[in-house]
Parts: sequence; structure tokens; C-alpha cells
Amino acid sequence: MPKVNVFITVDTEHSIGGAFIDSTLKPVGNEKRVFGKIGDQYYGIPLIIDIANRYDIPLTFFLEVLNKYYFGENESREVCRYIIGRGHNVQLHLHPNFLNFTRPNPGEHHFSDRLCNYDLEKQVELIKEGRELLIQYGAKPPIAFRAGNFAADRNTLEALKRSGFLIDSSFSKNCGNSFPEANHIDINDSFQVEGICEFPVTNFVESMPFRAKRFKALDINGVSFQEMKYVLNQGRTVGLNSITIILHSFSFIKPYDVQYKVIKPRWRVIRRFEKLCYLLKEDSEAFEVKSFGSLDRDQLDQMSSHSTHHFFQVPFKFTLIRYLQELKNRLW
Repeated sequence: MPKVNVFITVDTEHSIGGAFIDSTLKPVGNEKRVFGKIGDQYYGIPLIIDIANRYDIPLTFFLEVLNKYYFGENESREVCRYIIGRGHNVQLHLHPNFLNFTRPNPGEHHFSDRLCNYDLEKQVELIKEGRELLIQYGAKPPIAFRAGNFAADRNTLEALKRSGFLIDSSFSKNCGNSFPEANHIDINDSFQVEGICEFPVTNFVESMPFRAKRFKALDINGVSFQEMKYVLNQGRTVGLNSITIILHSFSFIKPYDVQYKVIKPRWRVIRRFEKLCYLLKEDSEAFEVKSFGSLDRDQLDQMSSHSTHHFFQVPFKFTLIRYLQELKNRLW
């Protein structure tokens, strides 16, 4: 039986920090939002990489670069070089809401954060700008992209093709922002569309009595380890080609205010990620973890030639465990 390709992706981005609502507030930069500094320890991407390296797990970091319109270029350059220096892959992520800082009053929110709200030519312009910035920061020419908030559409795929990209990972079944014109389609494996290979964030169906059917993404913050393990094993059984998992640069920290003045480690999430990496390392005969940057056109064509779109219904007991854990976190 062929191995299941697993992609662990890290959306790496800053926060507006409430600045659009209150002009006295400022966006939150690298120290808290990306590196997750608490005291003299780091719980952001340094810890994510520490754990991944412990188990020889390659990661794909989708790095947001339009924040230069507030922070300048040094913030993302520092992050890019840090990731590359520690042996991992950098690809492109865009949040166009930072363009609002080119206006006299950013709070007017002239620019949407949804890439799909822009026409084709503007999307091409933004994607090409992001690509060039990553190259200037020291990354290899990116081939993979993820839209902020998963807000992509068919124009995004055409824009990526025109800009030299091979891969998009902006579709997630649980998110209405993802290709709104195609959200009714059951997509849960890699496939070719508009000349681009789409790697959707893997979703499953949550089991809850007396509740309408609900899709959940394999987000390290939103699902339990038991749910992830179940989906991975079922994917292997039915022959899923690819499973894509998402976390964020700030996944391991819990902020208590929009400015990240008070943050604490999310120990349960940290342990969950370590267990996931251990599982993938120990079961390397079933799963092969890859970065998007390691792929070429031939590999992508082969992957997308036998897609198998399944949405597994995770047993209720695993979902119940997650709900109880979340309740405990709120109470304590």
C-alpha cells in the first residue's frame, strides 16, 4: 500500500492587534506573535521547530509578507532567515489588510483582507509582490501559496499560474471563505485545477448527537490528537494521497488581550503536536511527511492523478473527549 503524504503547514503571521478599531493600538510583531517570547523562553516557531526537528519532521511555513506596509521589511526578513537557517521550507502567505496602513486612516479599512475580493489583475500584482519579497529575504522562489483566511477563488488559481506557482493550499471545507463558488464540492485530497495542484486542508465530519453535520479542519488548535490519529489511519486505509495539517506561529500560546501583553503557553496543544510528530516518525512505513518546497511538477502530476476524496466521520467518543478538554481549559 502506498504511503500517505503528510504536509504540516504553519501559517506565520503578525496581528493587527486591534489597531483598526482603536488607533492608539499597534499591530503585534515578531516577538510575541511569531516567536512567542514569554520571559526568556520562546513558544512560537522556535518551539515548533524544536519539536519537529526532534522527530525529523519537515515543515512548510507559509510566511505573510504584506505586513511590510506597517513593520517594514526587517520583520519578515528576520523570520524567513530564521526558518531557513533551521532547515525548513518557506512559502507564501498574504493578508492584504496590511495595505490599509498605506492610507492616512487605516481604520477606514479601505483594503479587504479577503484576496478573493480583488480582481484578477490585482491578485496577480499582490502575489508577484509577495513572491519577490520572499526571494529578497533569502527564500528559494516559492511554488506554494495559501491565502489569508482561506479567502481564495478561481482568479487566485489563475494569478498563481501567471506568477510561477505550482501549488495552492487555500481550500478548507469547513471555511466559507474558501473558494465560495465551489464550497459545495467535496474536496479533501490533492487535485489539479486551472493548472495548479490544490492541497486542501484536510477535514473530517464531527460526531455530535442532535447537531447538524459539521466539518472540522485538521488544525492543531481545533481538534484532539485522537481525532487526528483516526483521520490519519483512515486515510491510510482508503488510500488518501495527501493529508494536510495546519497550525499557526502562535498556536502554542494563549493571549489574554489583543495586544498580547499577557500570554501563556498552551501546554495541551504543545503536547498534542509532539504526539503527532512522534506518531508520524514511528509509523513512517505508512506516512511520509514532506514539505511543499520538496515537490516538482512530475511529483505533483503523479499525486493528483489518483485523488480519493473522503470525509471521515470521527467516532463520538473522540469528539466528546475534546469537548471535555476544552471545557476544562475554560474553567481553569
